[in-house]
Amino acid sequence: MDMERETLGPQWWSKIKRYMRRSLFVFLFLCFLLFVRIFLFQIYSVQGNSMFPTLEHGSVVFVWKGGYAISAKFFGTELLYTDPSINKLDLVLFVSQEDELVVKRVIGLPGEFYSIESGRVLIDSMELLENYLPKGTYTSEPSTSVFLNRHHSPFLAMDKQGRIPPGYYLLLGDNRQYSTDSRSFGLVPVEKIKGKVIFYF
Repeated sequence: MDMERETLGPQWWSKIKRYMRRSLFVFLFLCFLLFVRIFLFQIYSVQGNSMFPTLEHGSVVFVWKGGYAISAKFFGTELLYTDPSINKLDLVLFVSQEDELVVKRVIGLPGEFYSIESGRVLIDSMELLENYLPKGTYTSEPSTSVFLNRHHSPFLAMDKQGRIPPGYYLLLGDNRQYSTDSRSFGLVPVEKIKGKVIFYF
């Protein structure tokens, strides 16, 4: 009997250690996935056809989030980190006025002078070459929108022409006729941009 107890004791402890090792591995793996999801990478399904023909309803996009806006609160103080690499014509994922994730195309960068006239987009007095748009696409001028009639809105209303302030971006949808974009909700602050589309299907 004593010999059986001595044999069962080490076996029981061995099973406990094996279970703890597996649990630790699963925990660390889940932490890694959470880190990737929050700070590095996100998969998003496009809603609507505002980016047609580049993207359509149901298209899946892979978004790189490294260096993009991350906010957190510590002891009641909100901290913001953002150091994105955003280029003209990039597709970006951002948080809209309705607190929804939306994909649009970067048309104007901070410091650039934009102008929308006669259905064309001009950046620094030069017409923007937009080969991704269907032939004959007409870009309408900005219009006053109820989206901007909100107190403390971080979005900045835009006119037919103007210079983009530091920290703001001009975003438009490829399906110009049916896209709700900067022409409606204004220039987008960098802290609202959550990532860059790196692959889609």
